[in-house]
Amino acid sequence: MELDEATQLRVLESMVAHTQYTYAGDHTIEAIEVAVEESAPDTLVIAISDANLNRYDITLKDLKPLQSAKVHAHLIFIASLGDEAAALAKAVPNERAQCCMNTSDLPLIIKKIVTSALK
Repeated sequence: MELDEATQLRVLESMVAHTQYTYAGDHTIEAIEVAVEESAPDTLVIAISDANLNRYDITLKDLKPLQSAKVHAHLIFIASLGDEAAALAKAVPNERAQCCMNTSDLPLIIKKIVTSALK
């Protein structure tokens, strides 16, 4: 399903508006777990995290829900301190985690994820 630019813009604006009401602290793992558990089979789940991994003690073991066979779950790390996000993303099997160091790359990363989920 291809969305026109106006629809894409509305989706992104909705995502940005949602972030105004989120709590401080990292809830990445909990959000992925809930999304995976509550999603219908073959649903595409994309989580975006600020990649403060050491600060919140996020490890490869914590990202196990990304490997769910039920849904296509993916995580995008936005920026990173050092190379911690890149190292963790590389360790996640099946390219279920990506690192975005430049915001202009985000649309391409999402396109890659969506394309892979459609296969």
